[in-house]
Amino acid sequence: MYKNIYLCMLIIILHSCSKDSESSVTINSNTVNNESISVNLSSENSTSNSSISDSSEIKNSNCDGYDYDSRPEPISSDETHRYYQFSWQSDPKICVNIYEPSLLNGRDEKLKASINWLKINLPNIIPVNVFFIDQFNASQEAKLQHDTDFCNLVRESNEVNNCIDENKSSWGERSYGGGVYARYLHKGADLMIYDDAFVENEGEDAGLIYLAHEYFHTFQTSNMYYFEEKNLFGIRKKDDEENIPVPYLPIWIGEGGANFASLTLMAKQNLDFDHYGQAIRFLNQARRAMEGSDSSFSLKNFESENTRINDEYYAYDGGFMAHVYLWNLNKNNFKKLMVDYYTIFAEKYKLNPTGAWKDAFEETFGIKLDDFYKDFDLFMKKEVDSQIAIIKSSNEWIDASWD
Repeated sequence: MYKNIYLCMLIIILHSCSKDSESSVTINSNTVNNESISVNLSSENSTSNSSISDSSEIKNSNCDGYDYDSRPEPISSDETHRYYQFSWQSDPKICVNIYEPSLLNGRDEKLKASINWLKINLPNIIPVNVFFIDQFNASQEAKLQHDTDFCNLVRESNEVNNCIDENKSSWGERSYGGGVYARYLHKGADLMIYDDAFVENEGEDAGLIYLAHEYFHTFQTSNMYYFEEKNLFGIRKKDDEENIPVPYLPIWIGEGGANFASLTLMAKQNLDFDHYGQAIRFLNQARRAMEGSDSSFSLKNFESENTRINDEYYAYDGGFMAHVYLWNLNKNNFKKLMVDYYTIFAEKYKLNPTGAWKDAFEETFGIKLDDFYKDFDLFMKKEVDSQIAIIKSSNEWIDASWD
């Protein structure tokens, strides 16, 4: 289901700046109708502060991350990290940028309601800037506005024009993505979703699973920098020096985790979507990827590789089943999969950058990683009935809690 997402050795599918060819077009905000909405968490079903704005006005909107032109000075440092406290930490908001809503046939309202629910029920620690557009039918003005807004988020001001020019021909081929790199952590995460998500046949709300998937990426990546005891975000000095964009996490954890989280986040909303049926589809896709494989086939192979096999990506679907397998081992692992693994990540990364993800895994789940790979690989070679048997029922997905 997520096969149009960028292949990436790093876990999180973050966007390179991709843009439209008409960089000289002058934007008329009344024509483009870019709606910037800051989600108001005082009511589960309300949004507020709607405004039509162009990129020159957006810094004065309620999109908190735009308060920063550049990364502020650290408030402290030690031998490995610089630590930051951001003005938005007490109330990180979600800013939803919608372009030409007249093309979206009400799907923008579905998206806003869903992102509001996500923010309330799985609160993030960082502002999230959502970009939603019909990438096939939007006007050139809207596309340019979209890219200008996005590039103002992810690049410094002197790099925005280059960002806009980088991928001029990519419209119609763009993939969904979400997360945050260290270089623009101070401005918040980005979440890119396109209207072509809503072409699935699994129910009229099925496209929202992409939103949930990418939202969880913003949750994953933001926690990689956050030190709970300090109440500070930390960026490793060497990562800055070597231009390492984000701490390393295996693809099967990053993408399998986002598939797993997206399913439960969909299950808990009142949506037209068969989440149990989707779990079975993920399993079947993982099994198709394994067809014809030999004894060397292992989840371990998908730590840094996202090979497409038999038209399926095992890192996504096998990764999903790995999360289901861990949940089946111990019901308490559900919260650990959704939250706890990521909340200890920054501390582990500080101590052991190259092995942080493994250290966090073994501490969180109490399992040696090699033993887990061995047991899970054997499980995935069993008959399908045995595999279906560990997938939780619809009600169990709905009732599972990460609180």
